[in-house]
Order: sequence, then structure tokens, then C-alpha cells
Amino acid sequence: MKVLFIQDNGINESLALTELAGWLGAKGHQVRLLLDRQERHLEKQAAAFAPDLVIIPCNVFAHVWVLSTLRRLATALPGTPVLVGGTHATFSPDLLEEPELSMLLVGEAELAVAELLDRMAAGKEITGIPGIWVKRNGEIERTGPAPRLEDLDSLPLPDRAMYYRYPFMARFGWRKFSTGRGCVNQCAFCYNNFVKSLYGDDNFVRRKSPSQVLNEVEAAVSESRLTWVHFADDLFVTDPSWLTEFCTAYSRRFSLPFSCNSSADTMTEGVARTLSEGGCRVVAMGVESACEETRMRLLKKPITNRMLEDAARHVKGAGMKLVTFNMVGLPGESVDDALATLAFSRKLGADAARILMAIPLPGTRMAVDAAAHGHLDHARATGFSEQLDYSTNPYGPYYRTGDPAALENLLNLAPLLSRPHTHLAARALLGRIPPALTRPFRIWMSLQEKRIYEFSLASGIDFFLHVGNPWMRTTNYVSLI
Repeated sequence: MKVLFIQDNGINESLALTELAGWLGAKGHQVRLLLDRQERHLEKQAAAFAPDLVIIPCNVFAHVWVLSTLRRLATALPGTPVLVGGTHATFSPDLLEEPELSMLLVGEAELAVAELLDRMAAGKEITGIPGIWVKRNGEIERTGPAPRLEDLDSLPLPDRAMYYRYPFMARFGWRKFSTGRGCVNQCAFCYNNFVKSLYGDDNFVRRKSPSQVLNEVEAAVSESRLTWVHFADDLFVTDPSWLTEFCTAYSRRFSLPFSCNSSADTMTEGVARTLSEGGCRVVAMGVESACEETRMRLLKKPITNRMLEDAARHVKGAGMKLVTFNMVGLPGESVDDALATLAFSRKLGADAARILMAIPLPGTRMAVDAAAHGHLDHARATGFSEQLDYSTNPYGPYYRTGDPAALENLLNLAPLLSRPHTHLAARALLGRIPPALTRPFRIWMSLQEKRIYEFSLASGIDFFLHVGNPWMRTTNYVSLI
């Protein structure tokens, strides 16, 4: 069977989609990927491939693009079944009520999609497949979530080459990998609680063996230019014994630097030393807010400032660079609170601080709590149908605030305001400057990370010219296409 994946933009490269492509390829199916932004004539390219099935990931905030794409394909591929999956489809399967859709994937893809293709090839009825929701004559058959793949080592190598038909992606040497699925934390702003409630706690966190991950890196080295490995798991540092085995083997097999995400409570002095000796050069760590009460009550992150300070000291003491993840525009947050967060990242010695506007993901505990306290409309807090089209409003803030212009200017100018003795002088000006004038400064934050991850300015510009504004990305989730 011929399977066509259609994605909006190369910046939304999906690890789950590469794993699904590898899974289907190993079963004898032919797969191809088209990136809408890169194709002048998407419909013609799709029709020329003559697929038996089209699969479109629908990430949260990408539903407007997906519905538009389905309307375009209806003429180019009449009668070809289209399956829509991803975060939006999984967390809000009511999307299937839209007239453009007839089939939806809820949950992880490998087992459900393979069964769908087997039935299609055999000419059998496609209803009744767990995770594949079908609409006929206006009636929707709801079959619950797709079965989950428990043994991640049963996955064949991901098919990354489907992205490399676009040369700019093959040239970009910074590449993401995943070592598992699921997360041990319960953060109130995160997707993981959705997925955990969908499948239950049992075996929610699954991990590939170190050898499986190393084989994936080896394959990427042989297929394309690779200068930096980034492990995009929500938390790379969870199991010390796994980490020791992995880092020992990685340093023997590769000289490539790598980076990863960690949490302060797991970043001991010994863990930091293991990472550094294994080839890790950058650790990214969630700070979110400088206010402990906000972090613990609103965000449900039981991490104290002292724990963050200790973890930062261990990272820096082991010779690695530190990137912090921070949010501004949180429910009830003032401009002074946000400035304190920037100052705290500076106190931690962060080599780069990634500052993002807090986004209300429907159904998350943070969004529901915000609605209860008047910081967000109830419909926006609970319903995906009320979500904004993020591609038309990538700036924010998204929660109600008394000074939205000041908060956006603060984010736009964050690298400048993170410097000593600048935030007090700037405080009075933030609300007076039109945000449109400060938006170009967002590139400063990207340049900071370029320096940290050691890719050249030319490489960064090449990628930027193809994908456009990196702030326009939608939201990926490593387990869902």
C-alpha cells in the first residue's frame, strides 16, 4: 500500500511520524512525505503519488490549516481515504464532526494504522479498529484509543530520509531523537496528563534500550549531515542505571556532542558528571517561574528554587552549558513577576534562557484553574473548538492581563532584560512601546541558542528561509504523529 504523509512545515518535524514511517516501511508499505510550505503544487504532487491512504498530523493550533488542506485534497484525490491524527485529534476527537473529516486516529499510531492498511489491502471493512474513528452518514463510530506499543525496541529504525527529500532539512546538522515515551512528572500545563488519562498509569513511561537509541544515531550519521544530537524527551534523566549504560556506550561510539532535557530534582552532581563524560554539552531545564508558589500551586512542579540552584551548579560544575525554559504571561502574573523570572535565570547562570508565552491548552489543570479565577474564558479552557489559530497569533499573551503590551515587549526583549541593571530601567518603558516594534528582537533569542548548539549562522539562516518564523510552529508531542 502507498501511504502519503502531509505536514504543514519542516519546523514541525515529527519523531512519531518518522517512527510510524519506519514501522510501515518494514511491513512492505511505501511511504512519502510532502511539506505544504515547500510545495508549489501540493495537490499535483499528492495526485502524482496516487496514494492508497493519506495521513495528516493535526497538532494543537494547526486545525485551521488541516481543514483547509482537506478541502484542497478533496478535488485532487477524490475517493482517497484521509486519516487525521496527532495531538488535536487525540485530545479532541470531536474534530471528526467537521464536515471535511471522515476518519480520525486517537492515540499512538503504529498498531492501529498497520491494521487499517491490512484491512484496506484485503478489501475488508475498516470499522471496529481501536483508535480508528470512522464517520459515515453523519454517524461516528468511537472505538477508544489505539493500542499502545509497549516494547519500543520492537520499532525498526525511524524513516528520517522522508524529510531529506527537502535538501534544507538534510543540510541542517542539529537533529532530534527520542529515547522513550511518556513522562514521570505531572505538570499542570503539559499534554502528558491527557495521554496518561487516555491510557492509564500502567507502563505510561516506556524507554528504548541504550543500544536501540545508539543504532538510531548511527543510522542518522550514515544518512545525512549530523553535527549535534538532541534528545527531545520531556525528561532524558530519569533512570541513573540506564543513563550510565547509555553515556558509557555513546562516548565510545560517537564523538558527536549531545544535549538533553532534565529536571532539577534528578540533576545530582553524579548525574551531571555522567552526562558530561558521556558527551553531553548542554542541559535544558524547566524553571518556568521564579516564584515557588506559582511553580508549585499553579504549575504542579514540586521544585524549589534551592533545587534549581543546586542543579544549575552541578551542570555548570561539570563543564556543560545550561539552557532554562521559562514562561511569561502566566495566569495572574504581573510584569514584575515576569521580570523576576528573567532575573532568576540570570542568577542560575543560564547560558541561554528560552522565554515562551504561556499558552492555555484546553483541559489542562492550569487552563481550568485560570478560568476559575477569571484569567481565561471557560470555553477556551475546556474546548478545543474554541482554541485560537496560533499561526495567526503567535505573540500573545493568551491569559487575561492588565498590561498585555508590556508582557509581549518583555518577551520580545528578554535577552536584553536578562542582563544586570537593565530590567529596572526598562520597566517603565515596556508598556509604552508598540509591540510590533520589538518583535524583530525575538531573533536575538534564536541567536543565543545558535551559539549554544554550535550551528553556524549560515546554517541557521538557510533553515529559517525555508521554515519561516520559528515562533509560528505548532505543538508536537513525541508519542503522537
